Amino acid sequence: MNIKVLFSSKIVLLGLVVLLGFLGSLKYRQWRDQKSIEKEKQSLQQQTDALEKKNKELENSLSYLNSSGFKERIARQQLNLKKTDEVVYGFSENGGNGDGGTGNQMTKLGI
Repeated sequence: MNIKVLFSSKIVLLGLVVLLGFLGSLKYRQWRDQKSIEKEKQSLQQQTDALEKKNKELENSLSYLNSSGFKERIARQQLNLKKTDEVVYGFSENGGNGDGGTGNQMTKLGI
């Protein structure tokens, strides 16, 4: 059989057109899936960046909470602790004591 005769056949040409259409369809689906994967990849990268930022913030908070300065401040504020030989003064509002001032009164605490 001659190749010229083979390509001149309408059935062979129709088969080639169908094959080309099928291959084009496969390539289109592959391209569409690749675009979808790229979008998902970008979304996941953004989530990763956000989580890394949040993780860094939490590490900084934990570092501060474990610092001696924070522990001392909490001990003073919540437990009313003081250092040895330290004098602590407190302020109280008593609604006006006739001195014409703001009503604030400073007292020495015997802690």
